[in-house]
Amino acid sequence: MSVTTCAASPTGTVLPGPRIMILALALALLAGMAGVPLASPVTTAVACVALLVFGLPHGTLDLELIRARLTGPWTGTATLVALYLGFAACMYAVWQVHPVLALAAFIAIAVVHFSEDWDAGPPLLRAAPALALLAAPTLFHRAELDAIFVGLTNRADAGSVGAGLAIVAPVAIGLAAVAIGSLWRRGERDQAIGAVAALVGMTILPPIVGFAVYFCFFHSPRHFHHSLADLHWRGVRQWGWVVAPLTLAAGLLAVLLFGVQMRTEIADRIMAASFMTLSILTVPHMLVPLLINRLVRRRQSKLL
Repeated sequence: MSVTTCAASPTGTVLPGPRIMILALALALLAGMAGVPLASPVTTAVACVALLVFGLPHGTLDLELIRARLTGPWTGTATLVALYLGFAACMYAVWQVHPVLALAAFIAIAVVHFSEDWDAGPPLLRAAPALALLAAPTLFHRAELDAIFVGLTNRADAGSVGAGLAIVAPVAIGLAAVAIGSLWRRGERDQAIGAVAALVGMTILPPIVGFAVYFCFFHSPRHFHHSLADLHWRGVRQWGWVVAPLTLAAGLLAVLLFGVQMRTEIADRIMAASFMTLSILTVPHMLVPLLINRLVRRRQSKLL
């Protein structure tokens, strides 16, 4: 099978490759050339909804993965749910108290999370494509990116986050090029091609559309597929009972956030609700497995 179609994960399973992302990117570019307003409020709203529909499911298997990999007093359902809700509540509180700080924290967490897509060697090279992706819109879409950040936070000073991304963009893109070369030499051709395609999309397309192409058609399907492989779940009958209700619950959270947003434009309310939902759920998605792993390992070391 072509390296641009799939790749072997550390567990030996075959992960989705970048072909579907390249197809989505090509369709978006063709639509733009045909006169479709990719930066319109309607297109932005559709892209934000797509982020939730296609992005949320890949994090719904976290609790099952923790229980499958670790055993200990902290791996019970009640404890894990409490930790998830606690971290999510903390992130929501930051959005309420200091939304610009919440935005900056979300971007930093996203860099760490997206770095898992690139097995380029040292942590710096793994993080480089992720940071480059988020900073690339500052090259040709700086004003639009600043408007997005202001719309997300409802704060005029949110443009400072875009300024920070613009400063690091040249270095991040340069390091990303080195990382892509490293991926190619290591035989990780699908990751290298995926990084190039994602960078092209984030550079040329409007920021939210470019992000949706990467997130929905590369990042999320790979992580979802990898999680299913780790759990040895194959059919919908095995994973549907977990994924469906949790995705619906996350969607309900997005609806509630949409309802409480103080925005004039509907598109801005949808955008704020979507990205706040992603950030609120990403924090426990990243931190709870790390925390539980450390607690279990520490307890095991004390028992030895």
